[in-house]
Amino acid sequence: MSKRLLQVMPLIEIENFQQIRIRGDLMLETIADHHMIFLHEDFRIKIEAESFHVKLLRDELLALEMKNLKKIELTRIED
Repeated sequence: MSKRLLQVMPLIEIENFQQIRIRGDLMLETIADHHMIFLHEDFRIKIEAESFHVKLLRDELLALEMKNLKKIELTRIED
């Protein structure tokens, strides 16, 4: 059974702390063993987990599966 934990329309969906989908204009800033940082609109999104599996990455959609999610940090980018 899928349980939607967070949904910010239409930008970010998190399900069961294992999957995340981000829609919109995305740019990958950093990728490392245990974290990824994306720029999305006016936000920087940092995701920390034990491991990641990128299911889909294209101009306007990112779909990730995560193992042992530790933290999601959403920071507004100031001009």
